[in-house]
Amino acid sequence: MLALIYFIVLAVIALGSALCVLLARHPLYAGLSLVTSMVSLAGIYGLIGSPFMGVVQIMVYAGAIMMLVTFVIMVLNGARDSKTPMFDKVSLFVIPAVLVLAGLVGFALVRSPLAFDATTLRGSVELTSKTLFDMAQTGPGYFLLFEVLGLLLLSAMVAAVLLAKKRLGSIETENTEVKH
Repeated sequence: MLALIYFIVLAVIALGSALCVLLARHPLYAGLSLVTSMVSLAGIYGLIGSPFMGVVQIMVYAGAIMMLVTFVIMVLNGARDSKTPMFDKVSLFVIPAVLVLAGLVGFALVRSPLAFDATTLRGSVELTSKTLFDMAQTGPGYFLLFEVLGLLLLSAMVAAVLLAKKRLGSIETENTEVKH
């Protein structure tokens, strides 16, 4: 029953923060909402018994990919404002969602034993790599997901750079550069 309550809370946070990504007026707020969504998805992976995928979700997506997205936003000046509000409508959801996630993590840490038990190890790096990157005909095909995701991220970055170059080469941009 407690797992169902955790799932409902994490699902509401994931869906709400995904909605905040769409509604955010500032790209950095959208990025923070996306991180909140990814962390709650990592919690759902932990609930279904896949701690490896939860850790990968946090390390790769919430960490590395969001750092890359933030870097692209900053390089392309997508976050250029004269005045950025401290709080907006998106933060009315994101701040409580982060507090609820922190509370869930704290509650789980308090309730779980922190002693190491060698009998609970279910897999190893070798077993995980054989499962994820099994390219046999009868394999699960998880390696294709990594390839498709890599191509998707590459095409998104190329599109962002092309859109920025198109905007940077416009007549309006050249006129503002001459005035300065």
